[in-house]
Amino acid sequence: MMTLKPTLIRALLVALLLPFFAHAAERDQETWRLNLKEADIRAFVTQVADITGYSFVVDPRVRGKVTVLSSTPMNRFEIYDLFLAVLQVHGFTAIPGEEVIKVIQQVDAKQTAEILDRFPTIPSEQLVTRVVQVNNANALELVPILRPLVAKYGHLAGVAAANALIISDHEANIRRMEAIVRELDSPSKYEVEVIQLQDAWVGDMVRLLQELAPDELARSGSDASRKYSVTADERSNRLILRGDETFREKMRDLIIKLDQPSASGGTTRVVRLRHADAKTLADLLKGVMGEVVRETQQASGQGGTTRAAAGSASFAIFPDEGLNALVVRGAPSLMQEVDSIIAALDVRRAQVLIEAAIVEISDELGQDLGVQFAVGDESGRTTPIAGTNFANVGRSLNDVLGAIVGGQLVGPAPGGITIGAGQRDRNGITWGVLLQALSTSSAANLLSTPSIITLDNQESEIIVGQNVPFRTGQSASNIEGTTNPFTTIERRDIGLTLKVTPTISEDRLVRLVVEQTTESVAESIANASDIVTNKREIKTTVLADDGETIVLGGLITDDFRIVKSKVPLLGDIPWLGRLFSSESQTRVKRNLLVFLRPTILLEKGDAQAVAERQYDGLWEVNLGVQRKLGRDTRDAERPELNSLFTPSSTVQ
Repeated sequence: MMTLKPTLIRALLVALLLPFFAHAAERDQETWRLNLKEADIRAFVTQVADITGYSFVVDPRVRGKVTVLSSTPMNRFEIYDLFLAVLQVHGFTAIPGEEVIKVIQQVDAKQTAEILDRFPTIPSEQLVTRVVQVNNANALELVPILRPLVAKYGHLAGVAAANALIISDHEANIRRMEAIVRELDSPSKYEVEVIQLQDAWVGDMVRLLQELAPDELARSGSDASRKYSVTADERSNRLILRGDETFREKMRDLIIKLDQPSASGGTTRVVRLRHADAKTLADLLKGVMGEVVRETQQASGQGGTTRAAAGSASFAIFPDEGLNALVVRGAPSLMQEVDSIIAALDVRRAQVLIEAAIVEISDELGQDLGVQFAVGDESGRTTPIAGTNFANVGRSLNDVLGAIVGGQLVGPAPGGITIGAGQRDRNGITWGVLLQALSTSSAANLLSTPSIITLDNQESEIIVGQNVPFRTGQSASNIEGTTNPFTTIERRDIGLTLKVTPTISEDRLVRLVVEQTTESVAESIANASDIVTNKREIKTTVLADDGETIVLGGLITDDFRIVKSKVPLLGDIPWLGRLFSSESQTRVKRNLLVFLRPTILLEKGDAQAVAERQYDGLWEVNLGVQRKLGRDTRDAERPELNSLFTPSSTVQ
């Protein structure tokens, strides 16, 4: 067997691997330009995979279009860095693993471990997690200072036991934060001191100190400005000084000289409101600022001074309803908070157009059939009178007899046919038969469409109807017996009432508290001592999108009533029993539905468009009336809406 020497083996290996190394070096030297416009992000990932040679796994939620413009040739590492930057802009990132690189959403990245061995240098846009050691400063005190610098999908936490920071962010941002930590992690002589201002406002004090100490507090980013700083804590009206003892002593002396009460003893300001109500806003601010003053007094009683508590507690507010303005007086620290509250509340309120449609359809059918007969003996030798009397169908026997006695003509019952026959002989015997077949039918279709515009979260009400009198008391005589009649009445609105309170949410969803009532005077009812009304009412709370039509509710009734009268025994005889009975059938169907559609009016033009639409409907009604009167409307010109407010202009 032939044995190869080690030197020969190494030479063979070098000869075999040399082409691969050469190809890899050539690939690293190769450059590309990327120019994409509105390309699918998955196609972009495919192109980067072909250039870099990396394998990617793409999350299904990674979707969108990307635009990349590159005028400079880049190698594959620079292409990958550009790829990470594009993903970051669109809310995604790439996390390298052992075999593949996962493309996921940025919000899920900090829960995924990254393996960076494949990169010769870590890309600047790569999302990584790093531990930053703090040597002199307190790591927990640096967390609130550095947190605003971390991306919202990143992470920053302090470890008290190790006095270190854990940061998850892009590589470039982490390098920047490491530089900031090195600057802040200064020796112990650079300390932080907090000074509570008693009369001056911290915002004004910082500007004054920057003017009086330009060398230490330069705004240009010099070395001195990085060592010394004065920060305003507007929430508690405190100054935070950072620097050595000499700097802090200098600032402390200036602050003591500048923190003096104002000559007027406070700050008074008149705030003219644009949209909010002065009285309502004043009551709100009194409650809010009263809590702030009490908290300030409690904090000052624990660790502050009596003078600071007295200065912070000086606050008063008065509304001027005539000018819709607020007169505010208070310490500068409180005035700043009052301004922010007023700015947030004094905004234009949205309006809501509420359109309702109340639809009522009714159908009534009636069928009556009856036979009545009577026999009488005027001579009195036999039974004076005998017969059947059914009052549930047409004319009753009493009506017929009364008409005969009075010598009047008996008219047929309305709504059908009436057939009668009879005879009177010479002996005074009289007989008569009355056959009545009646049928009635009535239908009604009522549509009411009230509409109203109201402010957001403001109750509104519309009433359309009549003012009907109701009798509440009556007397024909007093207690002495003398006649002194009187009748007391009470008037009540009868008709259609719509009461709505809308509330608009951030996503343009409208919450409606609705109270809808439809009331009408009923037809005359037997044995009724006063007016009878029909009432339908809905009280509910619903949610509706802007412009969505919803049904609040409805009532569907189907009343079927049969009234049958008959002579005992004789009325039960098959077929022949119809001569001794009467039957009345009534069927009433009613269908009542209430629809509602809210429309949000945010801008001035929205309300104007609604007014124009309603005015167009009025003009069409006017044209219809004119055409019914036989007038030519072809050349009629619609007046402008604003012309309605001119005294000489009318719609005809």
